[in-house]
Amino acid sequence: MFELHIVSQFAAAHQLRNFKQKCEQLHGHNWKVEVFLRSPALNHIGLVRDFGEIKAATGQVLQELDHRFLNELPPSPNKTPPRN
Repeated sequence: MFELHIVSQFAAAHQLRNFKQKCEQLHGHNWKVEVFLRSPALNHIGLVRDFGEIKAATGQVLQELDHRFLNELPPSPNKTPPRN
């Protein structure tokens, strides 16, 4: 099994509504995003996938989140549950 792994980050604000504690107030975080691609085989040039393409696609998604108030954004239709 082969794997491609990239790490990116973005900063954004949010608030936990109806939480009744201090995190109910607007506050921010620096978010870490990890992307993993796995493949049982490499492509014709010996890669899982072009690293630059994956980094650029991730950057496009994170650009929409960076320095934003997350509560104002619509839910993502491609939401993936968090890993435990």
